[in-house]
Amino acid sequence: MDKTYRENIISYFTGVAKKHKALKYPCIVILPIVLLFYYLCRHFVTNGKRYASMAFVAIFFMSSCSFSFAVFAERTGFTSAQETYSAIVETSDISLAAVDPVTPESEALLNLEGETFATEHDDEEVEIYTLDDLLENHDHDHEGTDDMEIEPAVSREELTFDSSDWRLVLINKQHPIPEDYDFTLATITSGMRCDERVIEDLLLMTKAAQKDGLHLAIRSPYRTSDRQESNFNDRIKHYMKQGLSYIDAYKVTSQVITIPGCSEHEVGLALDITSDTYLPLLQGFAETAEGMWLEEHSCEYGFILRYPSGKEYITGIEYEPWHFRYVGREAAMIMKEENLCLEEFWDKYL
Repeated sequence: MDKTYRENIISYFTGVAKKHKALKYPCIVILPIVLLFYYLCRHFVTNGKRYASMAFVAIFFMSSCSFSFAVFAERTGFTSAQETYSAIVETSDISLAAVDPVTPESEALLNLEGETFATEHDDEEVEIYTLDDLLENHDHDHEGTDDMEIEPAVSREELTFDSSDWRLVLINKQHPIPEDYDFTLATITSGMRCDERVIEDLLLMTKAAQKDGLHLAIRSPYRTSDRQESNFNDRIKHYMKQGLSYIDAYKVTSQVITIPGCSEHEVGLALDITSDTYLPLLQGFAETAEGMWLEEHSCEYGFILRYPSGKEYITGIEYEPWHFRYVGREAAMIMKEENLCLEEFWDKYL
C-alpha cells in the first residue's frame, strides 16, 4: 500500500536523522513545523469557500454604519460630521434615504424632542423676518408683480423636467451638494440671504399670505456649512448628555438635522417659515392658520413642504411643517397634486 504524504514526510526526516546524527535534533524541531504547515494548507484548501464568505462578511461589517462610525468617532471626536457620515453611509437608490434604526430609548427621546423644542435651532439668536422686513429692501424691485399667473405656462401633458435644472437638484443624505453646483447669493434683508433666483417668488408668497390676513416669519434661508456643522455637533452633544451613546446620538441627530454637506440650506434653496405669533420650529406649527395656508398654497409659488408627514422613511428626516424648499412652480404643483416628496418626484419624472 502506498504511503500517505504524512508518512512519507516522517520517513524522510527519520532517515535523515539516522544517517546524520548531527541533524537529529534539528529534524525533530523541523518535522512538526512542516506537518503543521501541511495540515494548515489542506484545511484552507478544503474550507476555502467558507473562509471567503467569512472574509466578505467581515469586510462588509467593518464598512457598515455602526462599526465604522464607532472607530471614526473614537479617533476624531466631533471634528467633521460630513466626514463621519461619508464613512458610514454608502450611496443607495434615490428613494431610500432612511437612517439606521435606533434603540427604543433613543426613539422615545426623539418623539419627545418633536413636542418640546425646535429641531434645527435651539439658539435664541437666530434672525427672524416678516414681510415688512423683506419689502424694506425689495418692494421697489417687484412693483406690479402682485397679480401673477400661478398656472404652468404649458399644459400638464407638455411638461418635461431636466435633472440638471438647478431648481430640482436633489440634496439629501445619499446625495450631498454636487461639487460643481453653482449659485449666487442675494441679500433679502440685513444678514439674511438665499439663492437670488428664489427671492421674487418668496416675496410674492409672503404678499399673498398677507392678503389673506396671515403673517409669515422667515428664518434661515441660507446657512453656511460651518453653521450647519456646529448645529449638528451641538445636537449630538445634547443627546449624549441625555444618556445616549455617541452612535445613537448621531443617528437620532441625523433624523432631525441634516448632515452637513447634505443640507438644502447650504445652497440657499430651503428656508424655515413660521408665523409672527408662532416662532418655534415645532410640529405644532402645522395646526396654525399660517401652517395650513403654506401647506395648501406654497406650491403655487414654487415651494414644497420638503419633509412631509408619512414620508419619513423616504426622506430620512422627521416631519417638519416649517421647512420649505424651492423647486419651481410646475414641479411644485405636480408634487402637491400627486402627494410626492422630492425623492419620489425624481424616481418618477427624472
